[in-house]
Amino acid sequence: MIRSTLRTAAVLAGTLALAVTACSTDDNSASQTDRASESRTTAAEPEQPSTSDRSGTPDDGGGRVLAQVTGRDSIVLTITGVEPSASGKSVTVSATLKNTGTKGFFGISAYGGTDTAIKGRMHSLAGATLTDTAHNMRYYVLRDTAGGCLCSTALRALKPGETVPVFAQFPAPPDNVRSVDFLLPTFPNATIPLGAAR
Repeated sequence: MIRSTLRTAAVLAGTLALAVTACSTDDNSASQTDRASESRTTAAEPEQPSTSDRSGTPDDGGGRVLAQVTGRDSIVLTITGVEPSASGKSVTVSATLKNTGTKGFFGISAYGGTDTAIKGRMHSLAGATLTDTAHNMRYYVLRDTAGGCLCSTALRALKPGETVPVFAQFPAPPDNVRSVDFLLPTFPNATIPLGAAR
């Protein structure tokens, strides 16, 4: 009789232990699923490329105008964008050159500047600079490993009425700089805002 009672108690104890173990396993699984779901929900979104403000006066091509100046022989330089890189270490100035005169323009070589160390500068925007007048700092066009400028190259003569897109990449001024003067040889200074591009 005592032996039968002990056997029954042992069976009940084993059943109870299995039930507790099953509940414990279910609770752990649920907890892990919730954490995984929470991790997916709170994970940071991939970094998006920086974009500059789309405000500004439309240019002849329907784009925006940050600055516009007229140079030699009725060539109009229209700056349409200042785009910071994703790293924030450089900025790219986008613009157009338009021949508003009645004759072909063959003076593109002047835009290459005077630094003979720059490869292919004669038909490029290698002579462009950015100047932070408030801090008396000047920034020159960046170069690649081969010594060429990170700017528009292989430029050719402009026919009357012709417009070509151009660009030049510079080291990024500090974040507290809100405007710079863009200067291309033969053109007046063009003051462009940087705040909208930060």
